[in-house]
Amino acid sequence: METAQFLVMILMAVSLSAAAGLRAFLPLFAISILSLSGHITLASGFDWLSSPESAIVFGLAVLLEILSDKVPGLDNALDAVGLVVKPLAAALLSSALIVGMDPLLSVVLGLIIGGSVASVIHIGKAKLRLGSTMFTGGAGNPALSLAEDGMSVIGTGISILLPVFSGILVLGVVWLLARKLVHRRRPITATLHDASGELIGETDARQLG
Repeated sequence: METAQFLVMILMAVSLSAAAGLRAFLPLFAISILSLSGHITLASGFDWLSSPESAIVFGLAVLLEILSDKVPGLDNALDAVGLVVKPLAAALLSSALIVGMDPLLSVVLGLIIGGSVASVIHIGKAKLRLGSTMFTGGAGNPALSLAEDGMSVIGTGISILLPVFSGILVLGVVWLLARKLVHRRRPITATLHDASGELIGETDARQLG
């Protein structure tokens, strides 16, 4: 396999994984339709994704996910389930896209790429949804859900048509989100000194004052 072709596949996997972080089954439905119609070739062992049955199942899953996400309360429950479902869905589609590689290696690489990207996107989305629930009592959640639908649809389309552009863009967004999430988790410490100025210890700055 040529290096350029391999990089294009990786970047497509990255960008589709980001879309899966918003809507787990939409990218899977898209690659199922594309492979069924002969527009893309999937890795060995993932031929079942090219079947009409898989396309129907993923299509129904997309509708169910989109409709359920519009119900306040249920949407937050879906976010909790999505912590597992979305990384797995992204890992599946990433592995399926990495052709010409040992099946075990493609699965491992798919888990690393898909799981990581989808997890970061989903956690960022879930935090935004939780904030909307707290400040609007859930009234603003359906509007956020519609925006997520649009971003996932557009992201899936661009991932397929412009995989290099979308993949690089997603990597930048994921890096910024991951950095922000890690920064928020990092404890803020402050040094304490006695009257003579000697250091006597450190404490979490959020506990002071």
